[in-house]
Amino acid sequence: GGRVRRFGRERDKPTSTQLWQLFLFTSIPFVGFGFADNFIMILAGDAIDNTIGIKMGISTLAAAGLGNLISDVCGISLGEFVESWSYRLGLKNPALSPEQLNQRRTRWIKSLAAIIGISIGCILGMIPLLFLDDHKMVFFSDEESALYEELFLKNNVPPMAFFSLIRNATWRTAEPGDVIVSPGVRFQKVYIIRSGTAIAYRDGKALFSYSGKKMSTESEEKASRIHKRGCVIGGTALVDPSVLDSPYKNEVKALDNVTYLEFTLTDLAKSMHEDKHIRAAMFSILYKDLIQGLRSNKNRGKQRKKERKLDDYLNVMEAVLADGLVHPMERSIIMRMRAKHQITDSEHSQCLQSFGWSDEEWLQGIKEMPK
Repeated sequence: GGRVRRFGRERDKPTSTQLWQLFLFTSIPFVGFGFADNFIMILAGDAIDNTIGIKMGISTLAAAGLGNLISDVCGISLGEFVESWSYRLGLKNPALSPEQLNQRRTRWIKSLAAIIGISIGCILGMIPLLFLDDHKMVFFSDEESALYEELFLKNNVPPMAFFSLIRNATWRTAEPGDVIVSPGVRFQKVYIIRSGTAIAYRDGKALFSYSGKKMSTESEEKASRIHKRGCVIGGTALVDPSVLDSPYKNEVKALDNVTYLEFTLTDLAKSMHEDKHIRAAMFSILYKDLIQGLRSNKNRGKQRKKERKLDDYLNVMEAVLADGLVHPMERSIIMRMRAKHQITDSEHSQCLQSFGWSDEEWLQGIKEMPK
């Protein structure tokens, strides 16, 4: 009786051919499922990341999750299609009895086939990664593109850094006569004027003007009669935070239609601290405002001479600071040049900051590396 039972068990075992047919019949559909799942997820996730993700601030992981949702929905729809193609390829389900299908060896073959099939399919489904850019696309409005090209591109600010910067800012507009900054309050914002002109008043007297790149002829003529301060309102606090201890003294009004970008001082200072390109760009803009202010001073001849001296001083400073160290001989040269050209402490500090150096680093003679 024992021999008959052993003989029956041997006879009931699936043959190697049947197991191979079972492996192919199980694995090939999973190759299709894995391929479709990863392929659709990557394409859908990338599309979401570059459209809705940018407009609504959705993270890349959230975009990937939504892409996976789409691929799963499509996978359900593609189920019958994949199975029909499996039959067209000539794959046959071996005729195994329920007892044979329930054997440990058969279950292992089916599980292994599914694992190998889905793995191969998922790897093949990653083909889009060979052709997709791994950086999120950056979309700028016309105003943002113009501002980037005029002020930030020339200072080597990467598009993604600028994109991150303006996400913390708000575009504002003002009509002629509108008050942009009120006096008597602590002003903790920074405005970068893109177009138009604003005038700063104190006790009813026009002190100076702020202007963007775009100005009407009439506004340009009116603004030319007073001192110019560039395009940044509130930038002094970036150089000298102590000014925040006192209320803002001037009233700033729009002379014509003004478009400007509004930052909170905290957000802008944080961006400058985290990104050296943003920091260098802002200090460069403030330095140019300093030069522009000198140009519009009543004493034209002296100011042009002062401007050339500042330019010469800035060029020498650039050479001295290039290696991140200030040698004693270099410091001596700078000190003599400051005395000769009558460079003030404020001008010296702004020149340092245009290259990302602080007064403390200058005194120590070494540039601290960002952490």
